[in-house]
Amino acid sequence: MSHNDDIDDLAASADCGAVAVAGDARSAGETRESRKQRAARLLREADPDRDVIAMVARSETRDALRCLMARHGAAVYRYCREALHDAALADDVHQQVFIEAFRDLPRFAGRSTVRTWLFGIARHRVLDAAKARARVHARVELDSFADAPDPRAAPDEQLDDQRLHELLVACLDSLDEKSRNALLLRYQQGFTFEQMAAICREKPGTLQVRVARALPILKERLWRACSGVAIVRRR
Repeated sequence: MSHNDDIDDLAASADCGAVAVAGDARSAGETRESRKQRAARLLREADPDRDVIAMVARSETRDALRCLMARHGAAVYRYCREALHDAALADDVHQQVFIEAFRDLPRFAGRSTVRTWLFGIARHRVLDAAKARARVHARVELDSFADAPDPRAAPDEQLDDQRLHELLVACLDSLDEKSRNALLLRYQQGFTFEQMAAICREKPGTLQVRVARALPILKERLWRACSGVAIVRRR
């Protein structure tokens, strides 16, 4: 065998080796992709709202939206109302959430449950509304409150459930936005920290620490608000 033949054989062996390595890399990539696809499929199959996605796949987007509003509309509105402390603004944001959901449902990728995805939209619209409201308030000159009546309840005032709820909302409203939203998502809507992470795009551990730190602050502020006031529960 000539020297050139030896070189040709070595080159052919190298080519075969490269093809084999490339094939192994493709196989590994296909395995990883298959695992991702399987995880996504399992999540879709476990989603209580998978029928909504099926409607979208059949181009029944309006029916899918009506179904979403029937199931989650009240919860989304309650979250918006408590986060913004303004019923009229919450109503506007609530409508924006479902308008955006209707627009984006055909592009829903299934990386979370539909409910988690929907509350992710709600959180962003709530933050936008809060920022817009703050900008408006910053441009308005506030009147003097020197002669305004003291809004605090008299020490002997009887506190019913409605007043207690109002105090709780006021104390929540005094927290920073991130803490308030984390508490509402966790205790009002019942999301797990993993679901909250998908909504807030933060780590579950970060949100868990935020909630743990916010709870004693909220408790102290609520205690101070109720201090000296007898609480009477309606039966």
